[in-house]
Amino acid sequence: MKFAVQWIAIVLLLAVYGAAGWAVLHPRVSPEYRAYFIDHTMTDYMHYDSTPEQGMTFNRPGLPQWVWSTRGLSVRDDWGRWTDSDLALTAGLTFAHAFDGDVCLDFTARAVPWIVGQDIEVKMGSEQQPFRVSSEGLSEYRLQFEGLHGAKDLDFVLPPHLPPVKERAPQNPDTRRLGINLSLLRLIPGACSTSAKISRLLPAYETLGNGVIHGSS
Repeated sequence: MKFAVQWIAIVLLLAVYGAAGWAVLHPRVSPEYRAYFIDHTMTDYMHYDSTPEQGMTFNRPGLPQWVWSTRGLSVRDDWGRWTDSDLALTAGLTFAHAFDGDVCLDFTARAVPWIVGQDIEVKMGSEQQPFRVSSEGLSEYRLQFEGLHGAKDLDFVLPPHLPPVKERAPQNPDTRRLGINLSLLRLIPGACSTSAKISRLLPAYETLGNGVIHGSS
């Protein structure tokens, strides 16, 4: 009898340990928690309320509800987030839901001085539109995308072989391969309110003498 009780106790303990092990290996968590902490397929755990028309503010912690993840973007700073070619050859967003039809992409960005005057391709789904970097200061750009079908990704295709910052500005220790600093990005249904592409310099920017933008707006 005593022997049987011991075996029952052992079996019960094994069952408890087995259940605990299963719970550790297969945690019951939300899809967002799993994507960020376990699978590492999401770049930000917290989301905030915002519509595509209201936009994504890049210096704000978290992501708007309509953005699932980002790629190729460095850490946040006071202005927004820089693209970094060391992280990915293209920088962009994956949306939480697909976009269809005509969409106006409206965004504001700064740039490192050595890509001013160069063209950058922006891809949304299977469509793409170029824009020319007009200034290292904060500028607004609008790109018209037409006839989108199930577009779930937006990508900025940066110029190839971007140099580390310190290579162009030796007094700056920054080793990142920066391109543009995104500040605000909006997706507006329909046609852009002006021409398909504008470049408007916004007020008040400054550099620190080494050509790399660090100041405030």
